[in-house]
Amino acid sequence: MSDICDCSYFDEGDWVECKLNTNLFGIVISQSDWGRFYTVQLAGSTETRVFHAATIRHIDEFEGEGGSAEPVPDGGNVIDFTRAKDLRTSKTKGAA
Repeated sequence: MSDICDCSYFDEGDWVECKLNTNLFGIVISQSDWGRFYTVQLAGSTETRVFHAATIRHIDEFEGEGGSAEPVPDGGNVIDFTRAKDLRTSKTKGAA
């Protein structure tokens, strides 16, 4: 996702996320008459939530497959499900 946004105004159609819980993100669908509250339709559902402008920030449109905007560093914890692994000879004890 993008860096911290200090915006105080959002347009309809902007992708935003909640600063307090980044699992809540979606598209701005309307602005209240008071100008500081925005109705956001959460991604992947028809649920809408109302957020104060101070609690949301812009996010860049998602890059690549799966929504991950950050590349996986070399040597990261990447599991290759295309190769078989014998867990009986695994170096980690207690792993199932």
